Formats: sequence, C-alpha cells, structure tokens
Amino acid sequence: MLTRQALDKIRQICSRQEKCPADVLTLLKRWGVPQEHHQEILEDLRSGKFLDEYRYAAAFVADKIKFDHWGLIKIRYMLQQKGIARHVAEDALREINPDDYRAMVGRELAKKRKTLKGPAREVWAKLARYGSSRGYEMEVMQGFLGDE
Repeated sequence: MLTRQALDKIRQICSRQEKCPADVLTLLKRWGVPQEHHQEILEDLRSGKFLDEYRYAAAFVADKIKFDHWGLIKIRYMLQQKGIARHVAEDALREINPDDYRAMVGRELAKKRKTLKGPAREVWAKLARYGSSRGYEMEVMQGFLGDE
C-alpha cells in the first residue's frame, strides 16, 4: 500500500475509533508501508488530532471499567503494553470515580461469590484469586472478601 493511501485509510480509522501509536504501527506494518514512513505518518496523525495518547488512554480506561469490569492493576498493565507513557496512564486512571470503582468491584465479587461452593476459607481464596486476575487491588477487595 502506498504511503498516501495508508495515511488516508488510517485517518478514516482514527476518526471512527481511538487508536494508540502502537495500534497504528501494527496496521502500517501489516499493510507493508515502509518503516521509514512510519514516524512521518504518526506525526501527521498527531498534528491533525487523529491520534492523541491521553484521549486514547481515557477512552480505554472508561471502556475497560464500564464494559469489562477490569481493575486498575490490569488496566495500568495493558496501557503499558500498548506503549502509553506512565504519566498519561496515571492521568487517565485518576479520572475514575473511587466510589463507583469500589461499587463495581463489590458487585463483581458478589456475583462471583454466588457461583462458589465449599468451606469459607476456600471461597475466600477463590475470590481473592478471581479478583487478582481481574486486576483488583487487594486493599479494595478486602472489604468485600469477608473475614478469613
């Protein structure tokens, strides 16, 4: 694909859906755009406001909390994997309402608890593992795990 065609196509994609630089580079590589044009295309997208790391991070955080019910640890890790700068990720994570987040963690743990059987200690351990796999912080989960 020619560089101009790739730029036009990626602009269309970015106008419909937030993308991060890593997503754009993946597409450019898949389309066979020569590597020497990658930075030029990224700069063009940034200057045209088609690409914005903070906007991407904020949308990613909101989606993962609302739809996937991920915890802060998992979201932070995934943003890091996408190459989002730590300060940008932390700014986006600060936008989360702490009360809403705690309520979401409580709902998810209560829903999971209904599916678990066995002695209280085993249920506690399973819930803790489940919450950890979702990226919930232990200090947030402890209020919902009960005493063990």
